[in-house]
Amino acid sequence: MPATREILDVGCGDGLFFPALSQFGNVTGVESDAEIVDPAGEFSEKIHIGPFDDSYQPHKQFQWITMLDVIEHIPDVTTALQLAGDLLTDDGKVLITVPAFNLLWTKHDDFNHHQTRYTKRLLKQQTAQAGLKIVNMHYFYHWTFAAKLLVRLKEAIINAPPASAQVPAPWVNKTCQTMCQVEQRLITPLRLPFGSSLFAIAVRA
Repeated sequence: MPATREILDVGCGDGLFFPALSQFGNVTGVESDAEIVDPAGEFSEKIHIGPFDDSYQPHKQFQWITMLDVIEHIPDVTTALQLAGDLLTDDGKVLITVPAFNLLWTKHDDFNHHQTRYTKRLLKQQTAQAGLKIVNMHYFYHWTFAAKLLVRLKEAIINAPPASAQVPAPWVNKTCQTMCQVEQRLITPLRLPFGSSLFAIAVRA
């Protein structure tokens, strides 16, 4: 592992992904919502509380910038992606995940104040406008595509206000995790043209 690799996790929350990312370098984060960052938490000293805009001045550049299920919350995506590009080293990469396809829009998206769900075309357009070039992109969570469609159908029949997702029973979580692991090994390499999420790697154009 390169000791000098610097990683920035944008929209990091309370540092949920810090343990995994720390395997690859020194991780710091930006989080705009102070209420979800524990000031006494393990990673609080590495998290900048504030918006990801020109007010964020880390005085260094990053080999990796992760934006994991972040940009769908941002009204001005181009500006955020431009800033990410400005903070990259010459060989740096932006890792992006977003929810896919407005066909799968449910009240979960309303509750989380999503601006949109993405297609490859839309993400390519927004990254290009920001001066970035996508070098790898694919859909994933293929098996949940049908599940999200069923949720949308249910919501069309049963009208209820948006609510936060409930944590399922441990055995359900474990089953879903196993299904995702199997999918990642056997199905995702096929690059199917659908999924409930979209992954991309972008570099400076």
